[in-house]
Amino acid sequence: MARDAELAQLADALRVVTGGETRTVAVAGEAGIGKTRLLTEFVARHAGDARVLVGRCIDMGGAGQAYTSIAGALRALTGELGDDEVRRLAGDAGSALQRLPELAVGGATQSDASAGGLHEAIMLLLEAVSAERPVVLVIEDLHWVDPASLAVVRFLSRALTAARVLIIVTYRTEDIGRGHIARGFVTELIRDRRCVRVALERLDRHATRALMHELLSHAPDESAVDALLARSDGVPFYIEELVSLEACADEPGTLPDGLRELLLVRYERLSEEARRVVRRLAVGGVEVAHDLLAAVSEDGERSEFEDALREAMAGAVILATPTGYSFRHALVREAILDDVLPGERERLHGRYAVEYEARAEAGARVAAAIAHHWEGARDAARAFPAWVRAMREARATTGYASAAQHAERALSLWEVVPDPERAAGMGRLELMGRTATYLRNAGDVERSLGVLEAALRECAPGTFDHAMLLNNQARGLAIAARPGSIESYREALATLDALAARARAGSVDALAAQDAVAFESLRADVMVSLAGRLTLIGEDHEALELAREGAALAHRIGRARLESVGVNIGAICHAHLGRVDSAVDELERARHIAGSDGPALLRYWVNASDVAQHLGDYPRALAIAEEGLAAARTLGADRTSGIVLASNTVDPLLALGRWEEAESLLERYLPMALATTGRSYLVRDRAWLQLLRGDAPGAAETLASGRALFASTSAFELQSRVTVAHVTAEVSLALGDPARAWREAQLLLAQDPQPVHPGHVPPFAWTAARVISRAARESPESEVAAGRLRELIRDGGWPTLEAWAPLIEAELSPSVSTRRAALAVADDPRLPVQVRPDALLRLAETLLEDGERTEARACLDRAIAEARDRGTGGVLDQALTFGRSAGLRREAPSRRAADQLTDRERQVLGLVASGLSNRQIGERLFISGKTASVHVSAILRKLGATNRAEAAHLARDLPPH
Repeated sequence: MARDAELAQLADALRVVTGGETRTVAVAGEAGIGKTRLLTEFVARHAGDARVLVGRCIDMGGAGQAYTSIAGALRALTGELGDDEVRRLAGDAGSALQRLPELAVGGATQSDASAGGLHEAIMLLLEAVSAERPVVLVIEDLHWVDPASLAVVRFLSRALTAARVLIIVTYRTEDIGRGHIARGFVTELIRDRRCVRVALERLDRHATRALMHELLSHAPDESAVDALLARSDGVPFYIEELVSLEACADEPGTLPDGLRELLLVRYERLSEEARRVVRRLAVGGVEVAHDLLAAVSEDGERSEFEDALREAMAGAVILATPTGYSFRHALVREAILDDVLPGERERLHGRYAVEYEARAEAGARVAAAIAHHWEGARDAARAFPAWVRAMREARATTGYASAAQHAERALSLWEVVPDPERAAGMGRLELMGRTATYLRNAGDVERSLGVLEAALRECAPGTFDHAMLLNNQARGLAIAARPGSIESYREALATLDALAARARAGSVDALAAQDAVAFESLRADVMVSLAGRLTLIGEDHEALELAREGAALAHRIGRARLESVGVNIGAICHAHLGRVDSAVDELERARHIAGSDGPALLRYWVNASDVAQHLGDYPRALAIAEEGLAAARTLGADRTSGIVLASNTVDPLLALGRWEEAESLLERYLPMALATTGRSYLVRDRAWLQLLRGDAPGAAETLASGRALFASTSAFELQSRVTVAHVTAEVSLALGDPARAWREAQLLLAQDPQPVHPGHVPPFAWTAARVISRAARESPESEVAAGRLRELIRDGGWPTLEAWAPLIEAELSPSVSTRRAALAVADDPRLPVQVRPDALLRLAETLLEDGERTEARACLDRAIAEARDRGTGGVLDQALTFGRSAGLRREAPSRRAADQLTDRERQVLGLVASGLSNRQIGERLFISGKTASVHVSAILRKLGATNRAEAAHLARDLPPH
């Protein structure tokens, strides 16, 4: 076959998937280049190796029904397995599949289910099915994809990592241009190392000959090959058409030269009645159901209609499908559609719209098709309400991306239809607000904010609508990690307070058109949301007052979720103010109020696990976070609250030394985390894990990759600023960069620091003490800094300080006695796993300084043994280096290096041995020369080499990793 190389790429991807690793393949090329033919051949060759699910995107003018291709792909699976089995395989999230009526999966749904819940249900279903047999999920013609289906495909390509699922998408390269909804996704795929891109090019002479040979079943004449290549331009579909029409020979006048004319040759050979039916099919789409096409064609005898269909099929213009008819190729449909006269096209669109409306009255969910056809009929007055209904239908299935698209279509018609407010059942500002909400829920926060800015320009200040829009804007700014969220919440609250004051003063118009419960609900929501943002910047007293008032108001109007969140935020304020018992009690009260409400419980799991972590109760923190993480998956919040809960799960795992579990979680959640605060937590966690394992240069690279993200989140979130500074200071210490470590420690050591969560103070204070001890020992500011640190410890009052205080003092005033006191508390379960081997190492260093060489060696041996046992590679590296430099150990450098060098360091060492400079190493590995220098320094230290030449010599004897 002419595409053997491309088939081999697909086969290789399937082999990887069969081995247990998810892969995505993007098959790209121009129209007619052979994408469908390639997939057909691939499926035929591997039908026995995998279960194939095919979903086709439908050309509906860029606004198709939500989940069209996804539902199409899964329909065969539900038909084969049955409803009950599908729900069982999808687990707790299975009921979310009912949001796709096309699948006919029954069962109760959750009233608060999110789009993510459906995404999770589909993912869990595919994971479970692939455990028995690999799954190939094909989404054809991505250039026509509906936004809701696109969101699912994007989620699956990110979230599926270890399932035996091969995702294949096909698209026309020329049709996914700037502004296309799939443009960003296609760009992501190209950059994704787990994605295979199969780019189909036009056939050359050799490939054209091979295809002709395959089609003709005999070797073609060389002159025929030349003639066909000249006429087809190497496009496989045109080659097939020309061969089929027996037009290989270069005979003038055999066929028209134009490609469009070539596509119409078969069509023009049909009778007038057959051409009329085919034109009606073309207006309906690439594929149309038999009964629908018959209804649209009810201007003649039934027998004539069916005879026309048979003629069109015999003429190889259309094909029969299980339910209706489709064109042999989308290019044929497009050529025929261009041949339909404008007036005829509008009349046919109108007929389709009427028929779809009849189906809608019978309960079909086809509002998007109705709107599309009324728009094609140029009847804006009837298209407009249909777009609004399509918006509501998509929202009901949590297809937020499609709902937003339909809402934007409705907004575009607002000015050209009579009485749009009555037709829509809402005002323009409300429709804009809904559009913004759907965009935000679909993940397009920037576009959502753009819609809100436009709405706010139209909205009169001081009105209820203005407050609603400001609240919406504040939420979007918070999610996008952009400044201005607090200001928008404050303005919204001030507007609501002013309206309430006017109403109390007897103003007739202040709240005349507004439901009292809705007003109080928005006011409570704004207060609680503002309180949440204020806690992030350390304004805990004001936040506590707002949270209490908002929770009380929510209680009065029966908003249990909002009440629970308000109590929860108040609990965090207590924690930040050092009131531990009140914080724990209020968190449990928030959980009780939440009952079974998923979103409120997610907030509880996030904050309760965080407080337990800062109290040093790592097993409890882990248990709470894991419970929340499992629930987030079920509730479809894996990419929102789930990202934060993943970080909260990683944190205690790192404190407990369970590196593999932490790494597994990071590998799962980082790919699906967008550029939000939650992602910054995971990037920070990855750097911390690398450092604990002994890969300080790798940790520095990770921190550098997240620099822009850290800058945006740290601008408005004190916790993020503190934790990133903490990790960066530790990495700087490990890399021997005292100036950088000193700068990072200033966040805690400044004379007038902003409020810092007291739970962050003890571990960061230990880091700061080590910075003072090692990085700033010669600085005249070190004594002042030490005094400031002791003041923070004395005034902190956090329960874990009693465990950390001796460790901090041992760094500020190192002596054998303070080091022994530090070691005495190092077994405290509230301290992370790396503390004890580090305390042993510091005691060994101090003993050696005091001349106690024998005891120093014994202490060092214990430090090395415990560091190895706990897997704390960073401490182990320091201990081995100290032992060698002090002459306390005689371990062969190469054997130690085999244990300590990271994979990246081995790469760098190999290039050092080849004689490359730091700049050349950086170019080879796509890193900066400075980063390469950091790696080289770490290698020299770990090998005990004095220069690059010695390191290159030692590299020859390095044992395998």
